[in-house]
Amino acid sequence: MPSIDLTSLFARQREVASDRGSKSPGFNRLDYTTDSGVSVLIDSFAESTAACVFIRCTSSGSIRLSLEGEYRFARCAAGGWLLKPYRITDDFFWLPAPPMSRSLDHHGHILSHKPALVSGAEVSPEFVSLEFENTDTNVVDIVVWKLPEYLLADLQQLDHMERRPYFLWSSHTAYKIPADVYLHLVNGHVYENHEVWPKYWRVCSELDAYALYVTLSGLLRGTGKKIYELMRRQIVFSVVARQSSDGGWYHGEWTDEMESHYRLHAAGMLLLAAYFEEAQDPVVGEAIKRACAFAAARIDRIDSGVWYLHDSLEETEETLKRYPFRYEISRALGKSRSNLMVLNTHLDTNVAMERCRQVTGSEEFSVLIESARETSVAVCALKPAEWLYRPLFRAVALTLLPPSAGAALPLPLRAIKRITWKYIIPLLPRIKARFPRLVMPGGFIERDLAQHSFSVRYQPVNLMDLVRTRRIFGEVALDPLLEECFAFTQHSGIKERWKELAGKEDDSLGFWAEALYHMCLLEDDRRYRAWLADAVIYLDDARLGLSPSLLGCNAEAVAPKLQTLCPRPSDPRLCVTNLSKSPQLLEYLVINPSHDDIVLEWKLAPVGPVQWHDSGDTRREEKGMVVPARSWVQGVTVSPVEVGR
Repeated sequence: MPSIDLTSLFARQREVASDRGSKSPGFNRLDYTTDSGVSVLIDSFAESTAACVFIRCTSSGSIRLSLEGEYRFARCAAGGWLLKPYRITDDFFWLPAPPMSRSLDHHGHILSHKPALVSGAEVSPEFVSLEFENTDTNVVDIVVWKLPEYLLADLQQLDHMERRPYFLWSSHTAYKIPADVYLHLVNGHVYENHEVWPKYWRVCSELDAYALYVTLSGLLRGTGKKIYELMRRQIVFSVVARQSSDGGWYHGEWTDEMESHYRLHAAGMLLLAAYFEEAQDPVVGEAIKRACAFAAARIDRIDSGVWYLHDSLEETEETLKRYPFRYEISRALGKSRSNLMVLNTHLDTNVAMERCRQVTGSEEFSVLIESARETSVAVCALKPAEWLYRPLFRAVALTLLPPSAGAALPLPLRAIKRITWKYIIPLLPRIKARFPRLVMPGGFIERDLAQHSFSVRYQPVNLMDLVRTRRIFGEVALDPLLEECFAFTQHSGIKERWKELAGKEDDSLGFWAEALYHMCLLEDDRRYRAWLADAVIYLDDARLGLSPSLLGCNAEAVAPKLQTLCPRPSDPRLCVTNLSKSPQLLEYLVINPSHDDIVLEWKLAPVGPVQWHDSGDTRREEKGMVVPARSWVQGVTVSPVEVGR
């Protein structure tokens, strides 16, 4: 029976400190295997005695976990369990997740998982121990934090902002409390927290890592708690540790051949860029350099310039045969036959490349980035066959309605709707091959040019990527397109469709809120604030979680040195979105998703003087101000002139 002594494992933390050398000045990971065959990772931090150990046992039968000293078990408000010492001078230990039995394949996909069976426990003045069984799976994973006493309050006293769910961009699940990080961070790698179609295994995802990083950054700014800094740093270096020697991240979402999905790769780049902008860590800087070189080589050249591919299966016609979707082969716009021209991945990758260029100062790929920018604008501006697409997409718009609205249509329109989804939409890939176009009349944006699929779920993702492209490149040519496409999404019935198809499509509202956040930073138009408030109310109703960027700490949108904390109302029913651009340009929406009017009082007030307006843009005095049920108020920076008055 393997016996794991936590006391001796954490004693090796001293080796981590001495082994730092030329590695990251703020983080190190010691990786070794014990004499009994147990795999151990120890994460440590330069400025803290805190450490986190990941333990993986591969032997079957009983496993014993022990800790020297006198401790008692207690539930932890942050999730999981605490081992609290009787002596206040001793460290305490946090088990954020139970020991988990997992089945893995040879690539590390998680095929199944469940809590390990606990078969015994012992508490004495000399030690505590747990015994559990590894039966029908091939590994048991354990994660334990050793934390100094002063960090206990970070885990035991959680504000309502820390208990609110936050929407994760890749798995579409929600982070709710600190322990939820370890639903994703498994043995030093960040996974999606759900089974992925079509293989229904759990894969690693840099996009969920990025969402966790943005969430933890917001919680760090809002609370000042050191634990969030340590956890987000752990996320960063877990992504670095999984980077391949060629600079890429590989996932194997669709096949057993570990294809790389370049949207996830771009998220890894954005995550590293955000951390590097703050920490200037040389290890992260080197990882960014390798990741950019990898992305720069995964391109196709079309008539208008560079186009980034969606995944590694698109690289050749032979590898594309393993694609899980049907597709149309064409040379439209001068593209290669295997390039399906997926819009959101192209836009996102170029945003990531430009972000990395900005934070590192490297101009190595500036020509490629500029070419991809020009291609983005050119492809989005395509308007061939208006005579065909305009009536066609009036009919397609009927299929985008929510089920209740579709059922209420007059009989002739219901007939057109049925003919459209059954016969016309399947022809779209062939039509687009003949008349290449992605942005359609009215404001609907197609996900790609050649795939035999049609999904309304990518509309907010495309909008999110377009508005990010507009901001980072200052591309004013996209302004008319953005206005039309945002208005279409708000008024066409797509949002109501997402809501009515709860559990199937309503996670699109998480990306809709994210797109609106970026649009609000770009435009002062109150329409977008009203639409954002409506999205937040639904997200709260459905417990899907707020978009992480709404905490105001997405470094891509607001530089770390300009970020401000998100204020917290006394009433936990109120949601605050932080639209501030700097300490001098504060803006908050206080949204009331409840069915009761609530007086606005602060647990943590805004960092500067703000002026308040209700949803109708009428000026309100803050003292005694009521946020009406299912409505919102806006607070904006008071200008020096107004203060003088």
